[in-house]
Amino acid sequence: MDGKKIIIATYGTRGDIQPLLALALALQGHAHEVRLAAPPEHATWITDRGCAFSPLGSDFSQVINRYPHVHTLKPLIDFLDFFRHEIRKQLSQLPGIIDGADLVLGASLCMGLRSAAELAGIPYGFVAMAPQMLPSAQHPFIAAKAQNMPLFLNRLSWKMARWIDQLNLRAVINKERRNFGLTPIKDVLSHVLGNHVMVASDPVLAEIPSDVGLDCTQTGYLHLAPNQRLPNELEEFFASGPAPVYFGFGSMSTRDQEALVSLILKCLDSEGRRGIFTGFRFDQKQLATSADCIFIKQIPHSLIFPRVAAVVHHGGSGTTATAAMAGVPQIIVPHILDQYYWAERVFRRGLGPSPIRRSRLTAGRMAKAIHESLSDNGYQHRAIEVAKTIKPGDSLRQAVEFVEATFFSDESTNSGLISQN
Repeated sequence: MDGKKIIIATYGTRGDIQPLLALALALQGHAHEVRLAAPPEHATWITDRGCAFSPLGSDFSQVINRYPHVHTLKPLIDFLDFFRHEIRKQLSQLPGIIDGADLVLGASLCMGLRSAAELAGIPYGFVAMAPQMLPSAQHPFIAAKAQNMPLFLNRLSWKMARWIDQLNLRAVINKERRNFGLTPIKDVLSHVLGNHVMVASDPVLAEIPSDVGLDCTQTGYLHLAPNQRLPNELEEFFASGPAPVYFGFGSMSTRDQEALVSLILKCLDSEGRRGIFTGFRFDQKQLATSADCIFIKQIPHSLIFPRVAAVVHHGGSGTTATAAMAGVPQIIVPHILDQYYWAERVFRRGLGPSPIRRSRLTAGRMAKAIHESLSDNGYQHRAIEVAKTIKPGDSLRQAVEFVEATFFSDESTNSGLISQN
């Protein structure tokens, strides 16, 4: 097969972008020309890995910091207002970014890509990082916190979500489509998902429900191989004592980080455990820390997780998948969206204790969860067994095969352009 020009476009945090970079590099390894379009703050680390880059939309890290409590009503309304403007911005930038492409792949909050692809006559596919992106009675809509609702309430959550999307986003998309000379869409979610969906998550953690009525292929999570080594300071810390507990909450912003870290330090002290902290943005010198704790900058999780006793995190899809691959127990403190879904899946699979909502987090609850995850050999045993089934190389191979077979075989001509919903 001759190499094709492929644009992968996404809008979100580093956790949203990293698996797509892994996909881009894998496609490049099969002689395709790939460009990744993402928020501008990600340009350096993407191009450093050898992938072409186009800035898309506003700086998303600033957005996260602006709306730290987006899971509550007023910040959510403000975020939706911002996002309507962002969709317009996407639709003004994307036609130029995808010009001349043979295929475009969208992900996360890149809601303008399919319209731009239709305008240009380019096949379109979508990459979902969780089965919960797909409408099903087996799970609620992605914004729901409750994960154990009866089937009829799950169905109702999807109906309500579609209704809210129609009110908030459909008019914005359709106005821009009219400007392009395109017909209006009827349903936002169906439009964004398109006709061909790659679900980039591990079936051992969460399978695609049987009632999903879409053409879906589950590949496994797309892990980005690290291109660095652990710093000497961290190597020395690992060597100086027993395996520590890792604490990191990804891109989740909080205005009380010092209080959160103080809570965790109190918990570690009560359990006699060491800790690694990452992603906390304040002067740690203000805290009474000891040699049993270390604060580090962003380092690939795949280098750290195999060497810790447990991983305490927010429940992002990438962190969950990497901890599962490392074979260590997980304690999840979900904040928003699919983090509640992954927290429940980890608990159901026996990979960690019951999740703790951020609003209910106390030193006592955290200490209990750490004690439970490390004293119950069942969690550690199941984590090791699950890790044996995860093969990142196979996931990337399957992802490349999905792209080539779905869009570039003789039978797939224009397959992504059918029915724009």
